[in-house]
Amino acid sequence: MRALNRHFIYSLAAVAVMFTASFFQHSQLSLLTGTAHAQDLESKKIVPFVPTPQEVVDKMIELGGVKKGDVVYDLGSGDGRIVITAAKKGARAVGFDVDGDLVKESRENIRKAGVEKLAEIKQQDILTVDLSPATVVTMYLLPDVNLKLKPNLLKQLKPGSRVVSHAFDMGEWKPDKVERVNGRTIYLWTIPAKGH
Repeated sequence: MRALNRHFIYSLAAVAVMFTASFFQHSQLSLLTGTAHAQDLESKKIVPFVPTPQEVVDKMIELGGVKKGDVVYDLGSGDGRIVITAAKKGARAVGFDVDGDLVKESRENIRKAGVEKLAEIKQQDILTVDLSPATVVTMYLLPDVNLKLKPNLLKQLKPGSRVVSHAFDMGEWKPDKVERVNGRTIYLWTIPAKGH
């Protein structure tokens, strides 16, 4: 009987230790990442950050016809270089990324470039962005992510809006134009009139 009681007490103690360790581990994790929201966003990283060379950024902005009055959304904005380049052309530019460190870095890059009045970065899952305000959408993602975004692009963007992708196409949606810069491919699509 004593052996049974001792076994029960040891089991109860083990459960208490595991519960306490789990609680503290969870508490520390929440403190380290800031908030549960930031933690959720970080878990939604669907594309690794690979910087787009500046000459490719310049060609993307040119191909998209970015000008003053445009609203440019850069999906997966990384270090903010596309957002900054678009803002320097006079466009209102917004970058979206889930990586908190890249969001901080790109906000600092925007400040250093002196384009804070036209450029901003939001920490948000790119698959949840309301694209309707944009006249130009830029991206350097992955083929499967492009295909996930395609229905939102076609549904939410106004006719005449432009979509520019570095390196990856949109499957069966044929681009209006394809250009190459130093071995890199850039695709342009224009949103058709509704019903086309």
